[in-house]
This record gives sequence, C-alpha cells and structure tokens, in this order.
Amino acid sequence: MKKISLYISSLLLIATLLGCGEDRTHEFYEMTEENQWTFSKMKEVYLWADSMKSPSRQEFFATTSKFFTSLKYKGDAVSYFTDTVSAGSYGMTFALMRDPIGVRPSKTYALVLFVEPGSPAAMAGIERGTWISSIGGKSLSISSASTLQQGNATDVVTERMEFDDETTSFSWSVADTLHMQRSAENSVCNIYADSIYTLRNSRIGYVFVNSFNGDDFVAKAGCVVQDFAAEDVDAVIVDLRYNSGGSISNAASMAANFVPLSLAGTPFATLKGNGEEVDTVYDYPTAAAELAGKKLYIITGNATKGAAELFVKSLKDSRGAYGVNVIGERTAGNNVMVEEFLSPYGFAINPATAYIYTADGTLLPASGIQPQYNVNELAQKTSIYPLGNEQEYMLYNTFYLFVNGTLPVNAPATRDCVHCAPHSGAFVR
Repeated sequence: MKKISLYISSLLLIATLLGCGEDRTHEFYEMTEENQWTFSKMKEVYLWADSMKSPSRQEFFATTSKFFTSLKYKGDAVSYFTDTVSAGSYGMTFALMRDPIGVRPSKTYALVLFVEPGSPAAMAGIERGTWISSIGGKSLSISSASTLQQGNATDVVTERMEFDDETTSFSWSVADTLHMQRSAENSVCNIYADSIYTLRNSRIGYVFVNSFNGDDFVAKAGCVVQDFAAEDVDAVIVDLRYNSGGSISNAASMAANFVPLSLAGTPFATLKGNGEEVDTVYDYPTAAAELAGKKLYIITGNATKGAAELFVKSLKDSRGAYGVNVIGERTAGNNVMVEEFLSPYGFAINPATAYIYTADGTLLPASGIQPQYNVNELAQKTSIYPLGNEQEYMLYNTFYLFVNGTLPVNAPATRDCVHCAPHSGAFVR
C-alpha cells in the first residue's frame, strides 16, 4: 500500500502543478530542476541526442539516476551516472574462475592480477597472485564481482596452492585472513613498472601502463622513453593488458615516441560528435624520444579499452614498415568518448559524446583489436609472477617471440574463468 500511496501522491502533485487557473509552471521547474539540468546537458552533448525522446512531465519527477537512464539510447552500454558520494574502490583488478586445479570444481576463486599502490587492498597485504576464496564471511560466486570492488571494511580469506612432489598434484590450503579498510578513492597509478632487460645481446625496454590518466603522465612517460633511448634499446614492450583508457592527449604524447618525427603535428585521433560542425583533433606532439625505428611489442587483454585501444590502432596506422607486434587477447571494443559533467547538485553524468577515429581516419573498431599473437594470460595459473618479472607469463612469451619470431607451442590455452575479462575495482560497470 505504501508504494501505491506514494504513486497517487505524485500524481496529485503533478495535477496540482498543472491544474486550471494560476500558471504554476515555475514551480514545476523548481521541483524538477535537477532533472531539467540533466535533460538540457544531454541534449547539448550526448552523442545520440537525436534519438532522445522528450520526457513527459511525470517522468521529470523520477530519481535523477533513473531519469538519466531513461534518456539513454537503447544501444548505449557506456554512459553512466555517478552519485553524490563515490564509494571508491578496494583497488584491485581480479579474475573470477572456478577452481583452476579441479579439487573443488564448484567453488569460485578470485585471482588478483593487479593492486593499486596505497589502496585498501594493498594496505591489507593483498598482492598480484593472491587467491581469494571468500569475503565478509561469504564464499565467492559468479555475482561476487561487486563485493570485491567496493564496500565497507571487511575480511577476505586467502588460500594457497601447494604442490605435492609425491602425488605430482596441487591442493589448496588456507593462507591468511586479511582485513581491508572501507573502499576509497585511490590515486591514479598510471605507469607502474619499467625495466630494461638484456636478452641474447639485445636490450629490451619494458613499461607497464595501467592508465593514460594523470597530470603527471607525460613527465613520467617521458622519463621512461628517454631512458630507453639513452640505453639504445633494440625493442620496446608496452604492457596495456589492464589499461581501461583515460586521456587521449596523454596517449598521443606517449605514442609520438614510436612514430617518425615527421608525423609531429599530424592527427593521432579525431573525435566526431553529434551534429558538431568542427571535429576535435588530437595531433602527435613533438616526441620526448626517438624510438620509431625500434621493434615495438604491445601486450593487450580483454580489459584493454578506449584510449588504450586507440594507442594500439593509431600506432598500427602510423608506423608503416616498422610495424607493431600485438600479443595477448582481443581488446574490449570501446570506440566512443565518455566525458564527465558535474552538476550543480552534487552528482555527475558521464555520457558518450563522440565517436573515436584513429590516425588514418577510420573509426576505432567496435569489435576490439585482434592481436597477431594470441596468448591467454590465465593459461598459466599455478605460477603468477610479479609484473616485470622475466618469468611472468606474458613477458616470457613476448621475449620468446622477440628471439624466435614465433610463440612457444604451448602458449595459447583455453580459459576457464567465470568472467572472461579481468575486473577492476574502480571501473567495472
């Protein structure tokens, strides 16, 4: 009865505002000003504004998040609403899967793949390679992703794989119970690791780029590539496997180091919005280092998307004979720009605003970028090495490819994850 009463009350309120006699339109706009702002901004910037219907007066009384959702184009899977107070993140990227060693076939585990420095997960002692079997006293399931992304302070139970030499088999043992603080907004960790390796008299530079966001990105990336150039590396490996995008201008700044200097000032990307007469063009800036003639390997995953996909495709367009060797898995396939617009009322809308076109003027593929060399990071789950370690599965396979021109015969394998894409505590939607 309560819902019915509220519904009737809303109808009576609308009827009162729209009733005969005195014009009370101004009261209607005052009472729906948050949704009026949302509708106006969406009409102004939304990529599919032409497909938006005009809401009825009754629809303007919906909650702001519900109203925003009602305005979205049916095929829009990228635009989203941000509430007044962000719940933040525990700060870990993970993959959910059934028991990978088959001891408990129906049990679900989360394999942690990356931990943001300084995050609640990091402070709890969780690191890459940690296996989580329960959180908050509850076993994991297919629907557990959100509980591992954000929430209140909680405990997670971790387990360890142990190999028995006599039986030549693996088993599970409880490792630790770790306490995580409440999820929080974490600082951007864009460039996490960089190293230079010597491999059969060749020098190879490696950099793990977790995000293209951050005001310090250009300076940090510049230092890395300048070190590579100073050491006269023979090849560079750019690892984007968990990179969910970020700033296009930052991506252009890093990409400029791997294309001929003559391309400075030419398009890296073009954004085409709805009905806009002038496109937004991002040019390659002047490079911090000259690495165009070096072999380039890019590691991708199916969490790689947005500006990270643009980085890959535009370099493939621009490097010509130098080429790009993409190794890993097909990328996510996100070819639209999403921008945040803060309202005067404490919430934000994040609508798609433009299609993204690559350096050669073609639309970034909606189906993602298929690598030339297919390698599944989770094909080897019993030995998860730190990022940058020479035995880490993706880095090892890239080294092998550099030396031999092919992959090891056992590189590709079938994944048995419940969720095929790694989940990021901050960005899964």
